[in-house]
Amino acid sequence: MSDFPKNLLQSPSGFPELLPNEAIAQQKVIDVIRKHYERAGFVPIETPLVEREEVLTAKSEGEIGTQMYGLRLMNPAKDSPTDTKDLVLRYDHTVPMARFVAAHQREITFPFRRFAIGPVFRGERPREGRYRQFIQADIDVIGDGILDNLHDAEIVSVIANIFTELSIGDFTIRIGNRKLLQGILSSTGINDSQIAEALLVIDHMEKVSAEDTIHALVRCGMTETTAKDVITTLSDSRDSDEQLASLKERSLDELYKQGVGEIEALINGLRALGVSERHFTIDLSIARGLAYYTGNVFETRLDNHADIGSIASGGRYDDLASTFIDKRLPGVGISIGVSRILPRLIKTGLLSADISTTAPVIITTALPLEAHGAIYLRQAALLRAAEISTEVYLTDRALGKELEYANKRGFIIALITGEQELAKGTIIVRDLRSGNQVEVHEQALVETVRSMMGA
Repeated sequence: MSDFPKNLLQSPSGFPELLPNEAIAQQKVIDVIRKHYERAGFVPIETPLVEREEVLTAKSEGEIGTQMYGLRLMNPAKDSPTDTKDLVLRYDHTVPMARFVAAHQREITFPFRRFAIGPVFRGERPREGRYRQFIQADIDVIGDGILDNLHDAEIVSVIANIFTELSIGDFTIRIGNRKLLQGILSSTGINDSQIAEALLVIDHMEKVSAEDTIHALVRCGMTETTAKDVITTLSDSRDSDEQLASLKERSLDELYKQGVGEIEALINGLRALGVSERHFTIDLSIARGLAYYTGNVFETRLDNHADIGSIASGGRYDDLASTFIDKRLPGVGISIGVSRILPRLIKTGLLSADISTTAPVIITTALPLEAHGAIYLRQAALLRAAEISTEVYLTDRALGKELEYANKRGFIIALITGEQELAKGTIIVRDLRSGNQVEVHEQALVETVRSMMGA
């Protein structure tokens, strides 16, 4: 018997692994996301899991800089390259995408509309919905010199369409603007470095008490009275038209006015795209912690599960790619936290995870495989050729045990060929959901299975 430590059989903390039913549920979510990304004209790209540290730190500030995983060769040969010392695992898809665009600018066509779906890594404290390895699904548009604000609206509309199709409950896309926020903060008299600190404080407003936020803003250079006024302004909740009217009434600096104009263009674009008003709102407290955001920013919450946090977020970054190249390549993007939402959706029943098979049809093997296995394999080949995913139960067991296996796995259709069916040249096609069954000849098998699956 193996004496391998049993505690080491568990995956490392924060690095999840999924059972088949969970992986299938996750893939269904990813398939919906991919469909809507492609429907809006976005194309896939692949970037490595690993980037140079200088690339990922070029636009990261705050917590991200302390959450990156480094890479090293465990037992390097004496003559092996040593360039792994500055390699780290990517913490998002956005910065690698910016490097990709800078590197391949002559090979791609602008505006460049790309999507990426895959794992990223952050050294966060693991808890429900928060992992050290997790899947993000991103879309971005990069422009050559210019990028109209209507791209922001299109990005947000794609997210709204995805969550509508997933039917995971009511959701709200909260829209803010960094320029607008900077204008408000600048009006308090604090300097640029203090504004940068204050933006991080605002990004954490929901995670701490109002009193803690006030104290943090005071440490950024505000008076206590001014800090309270800022929180009151940012917490103001109105419908979009009322909020826009209120914002326009304030006479602040030019940056503030640009921010107001960008939010207004985004709201008008969403309405033109047919996004329901109940799915978006202006929320001035949305700042986003990553320093590369420069304009409109977005966060999406499930209305009935706000404790999950943001399930899709992003925004405008007018100078991210220019960090890597002497050229202005403005962009806008958004990311869906697939791994963040999946456990809660399964737990609450908003997403089904009761199927452990990718095939709807199972062929049971009531007759001994040594003598009759070819019959069952021929049936499988017939269905698979008709693009009907099919599994064959290739173990000699009692039919009852095979059907028990089929029900446990979540198959829809079971085919049964026993001695009587073999003698008549027929196959029983059973609907495992209802228990109804029909007996058909092989020529009618494909049509019958298709019809029963659609029932």
